[in-house]
Amino acid sequence: MLVLTRKAQEEIMIGDHIVVSIVKVSGGKIKLGITAPPEISIKREEDPQKFDERAQKRAAGEPHHGKVMKVGGQEYSKQAVAAALI
Repeated sequence: MLVLTRKAQEEIMIGDHIVVSIVKVSGGKIKLGITAPPEISIKREEDPQKFDERAQKRAAGEPHHGKVMKVGGQEYSKQAVAAALI
């Protein structure tokens, strides 16, 4: 996992076609803007427990929801691999 520190109004570019913008930081919350091609699916999880369960599965080496493929010995969702190849 890549961990970055960004300030409001700064951006992070993923590949050549996905931009994550830090719109606002306030009161312990971060507002993000994501710009991506329409063929890229962006999903969010509102239930923190589900995130925790998925993180534990990944840590245990179990694939999470969706189809997974290995690249360089690391497991990635096929969607993430496709996005990286755009």
